[in-house]
Amino acid sequence: MSRLDTGPLHKALETAAVFSERRPSLRELWDSRSGRFDRLHAVLPSTAVVGREVTLTLQAWDEYERLFPGVDGPVRLDTTDDAASVPGAVRFPDGHDGVARTSVSFGTPGVQYLVFHYEGQRFVSNPVRVHASPPEERIYWGDLHLHSRLSDGTGDIETGMRFGRDVMALDVVAYTDHDTMGFFIPPQLQRRRMHRRYFDRMKATTERFYTPGEFVTLFGYEWTKQPNVAGHVNVYFDGVDEAELFDSLARETNTYEALWSRLREWRAEHAGDVVTVPHHPAEAMYPFDFSAVDYDDELAPLVEVYSQWGSSERPGVEGNRFPLAMGQGEVGRAGHYARDALRLGYRVGFVASADYHGPHPGHSLIHADPHLPSLDEWLADGVGWSHIWRVWNEQSYPGGLQAFRAPELTREAIFAALRSRRTYGTTQPHRILVDFSIDGVAFGERDSTVTVESRDSPREVRVAVAGTAPLQRVRVVKNNRPWRTVDGTADPDAPLETFTVEETWTDTDPVRGMWWDSERGTDADVYYVRVTQAARPDDYAGMAWAGPIWVEVE
Repeated sequence: MSRLDTGPLHKALETAAVFSERRPSLRELWDSRSGRFDRLHAVLPSTAVVGREVTLTLQAWDEYERLFPGVDGPVRLDTTDDAASVPGAVRFPDGHDGVARTSVSFGTPGVQYLVFHYEGQRFVSNPVRVHASPPEERIYWGDLHLHSRLSDGTGDIETGMRFGRDVMALDVVAYTDHDTMGFFIPPQLQRRRMHRRYFDRMKATTERFYTPGEFVTLFGYEWTKQPNVAGHVNVYFDGVDEAELFDSLARETNTYEALWSRLREWRAEHAGDVVTVPHHPAEAMYPFDFSAVDYDDELAPLVEVYSQWGSSERPGVEGNRFPLAMGQGEVGRAGHYARDALRLGYRVGFVASADYHGPHPGHSLIHADPHLPSLDEWLADGVGWSHIWRVWNEQSYPGGLQAFRAPELTREAIFAALRSRRTYGTTQPHRILVDFSIDGVAFGERDSTVTVESRDSPREVRVAVAGTAPLQRVRVVKNNRPWRTVDGTADPDAPLETFTVEETWTDTDPVRGMWWDSERGTDADVYYVRVTQAARPDDYAGMAWAGPIWVEVE
């Protein structure tokens, strides 16, 4: 029996064991039917202009990551901007579902925050960079890795699009349902369904929700190898109509290299563009070994460094705050981490998204304590992994968010940000602002490359971070080793002054590069930024990964 045959069986046996090991008590599930108020979450556009109104979306959540409709008193509101136009308090409307909206405007350029007070607790908005005049680029936020009932998720894409747009105030959403499956959906069955009708249904929904200037939908799918066979790759097209399904079971596209070759042909045939993104490469059940692949960093210019599975930046034994725990856990072998791709000489940037299997873009929730989805949810969304793992503890983390630097909110501009690596990743729900440049060149500009005259040429490295919580550590990593670190505070209740960091250093060490073996590596020095925020012991620290930037000798 081949590994292709045993993979789904292994997954079934493993899942049964996990169900037995992590089953919750019936009392816990019964008590979870109704939650209590846990926190407020305030979302503002990350970019604003003095005097121009922006929409504040204020959400109330319970301890199970569900919207909480029980907030009935005023929420007091302060701001760091004395010239801002904001109400003194925000009230949730009668009969609300846990969401309130109002308009605010800022009057002072710089990084600004709103601060909310409710039931003796402080809640802080995401940072807003306020400009005196309209900037050339803005920061937009998205979740580009989601699954619906068209593969192994729950709910339909329409419901998810509305949630991402209307509740989470996301700018960009992409659903990436599986081309084939394993375990409880036979791979050939899923393949037939996708080719016959699901792929076209995904296209129609993606196009229907696209509103230039307001909400961008990208089209993609997940190229899916079977459990214990190989890793997964998301495929994103720059348009919708011309997109084609090249699945992982077809003879002409059943390897990474064959997929990339066929996508190159597609680009030549259609004058369109496409990018692919490996994800959770360090997960043992679906491993992606950068060192064993003829990797195409032109067609795969990004790596998903974080999702609800955890972080594949580096191994858990080296300080990774989010080592992969879902499925079979971390692979634990070199070659499977994002940093390994850099050491091998590949030019890849970092992104993050959820990989959530339900209709909640921007807010995955299976990391919450075991709880029962409501009967309405079961009836409306069906049976799928997002509901199953809300009942059982899959040991996941909050999902990820993806930041885009783009001149406008259009499909063309967002895809161009993907293509050029003008994007970075954070953990949900943290819309952390990260500016990172070397000699004035930011990541995503000039192919993220700085050219110096000689190995000994000094380089000016600048980092500016505005967090959603006090910053515990901002670290510049150079050639996969810590280079410079700004240590902040581990106190999650520290004052707003601890939310921001801005530092500039001069690197005078010779450019050395790094090498994987005698044939693979890079002559350039490689820099990226890792941000870690303070958090309470029972919460998950907000993190961000931005870069890399390559410095090479002329």
